[in-house]
Amino acid sequence: MKRLSKQTRWWLIQLSRVLKRKLTRELIRKRRYKKRRTNSNTNTKSTIVEESISAPRAFNIEDKKTRKHVIKFLHDLRKIFARSDIQKVIIDFTNTDKFIADATLLFYAELSHLIGMKQNGIVIKYRPPINDRASEVLHQIGFYTMCGGKTRKRSTKNYDDVVHWRVAQGSVVDNSICADAIEKYEGQLAEPLINGLFRGLGEAMTNTIHHAYINTRDDGLNYSPPTKNWWMFSQARNNYLSVVFCDLGIGIPNTLPIQKPYLFKILDSLGMTGKDSEYIKIAIEDKRTRTNQPERGKGLGDIVDVITKQNSGTVRIHSNSGIFIKDETRTVTRDLKESILGTLIYWRVPLTNEPYRERENN
Repeated sequence: MKRLSKQTRWWLIQLSRVLKRKLTRELIRKRRYKKRRTNSNTNTKSTIVEESISAPRAFNIEDKKTRKHVIKFLHDLRKIFARSDIQKVIIDFTNTDKFIADATLLFYAELSHLIGMKQNGIVIKYRPPINDRASEVLHQIGFYTMCGGKTRKRSTKNYDDVVHWRVAQGSVVDNSICADAIEKYEGQLAEPLINGLFRGLGEAMTNTIHHAYINTRDDGLNYSPPTKNWWMFSQARNNYLSVVFCDLGIGIPNTLPIQKPYLFKILDSLGMTGKDSEYIKIAIEDKRTRTNQPERGKGLGDIVDVITKQNSGTVRIHSNSGIFIKDETRTVTRDLKESILGTLIYWRVPLTNEPYRERENN
């Protein structure tokens, strides 16, 4: 065999070195690519999909402008919870500085409803309000506890318009559940008023259990809760006791054609169909029960009678887009564009005990 020249051997050695370096670089590149893919898959599995939502500055559904913000916030909150990929929701209360009882209860009920729908399959976090009083309201109603985890430290300030808030909720007709929120003021309430409040609450619970959840709520979630829930706030302040009751059913305007078709025909004949406030008003004025049985009360009339019979206080009913207001001097009905998708009933009755007045004023 012919021997290779020195020059040829040199070129072969150089070529082998080049090929070896090329092969080494290719192996390193493949290892790095494989590592990146492994890390990417690991990160994908461990990443928590979260969504943040800003709460409105004021939780108030009496004012038209703030009502729009509250209704939109609740709508957006439902959309987030409806997503199957969401694992964490962050509610940002940074700019919130006002909580009015009825709108706050609507939010509290909605959040409870959504948590029940997810069956604890979602983590709720929050950014607390900068406003100290607003943060204390969330403490008082149990929002921070509802979120789980470590509870925020309470403020050292004792806000008079916060510390008297009481919360109750249930899924049966049982006045004893909310008795603590009312009986505490038995000595400061005229007896007809306290009896009327209990009758009104009993009727509100009955309407919730028997009528409110008769169909699926039109909120886009297509979710029917296993229990027919109601929620309640109460507060005594400035010589008045306020009680707010809420359910997240289909609303009085939607139950009326189903439960009381004869009333719906009356409205239709008068050309009043389409106005939620008119549905509420005629449901209140109707004195017949669905079963015509005694001992079943007078329907929504009992809710208003606590005010009309004593000529004292105020009752306000929100149901979907309609509002009914009754006080000592007037009856007002109106309709707004946004629907609360449920029913809120608000009573405000005077406390009459003078010693209590002095304690409140001090």
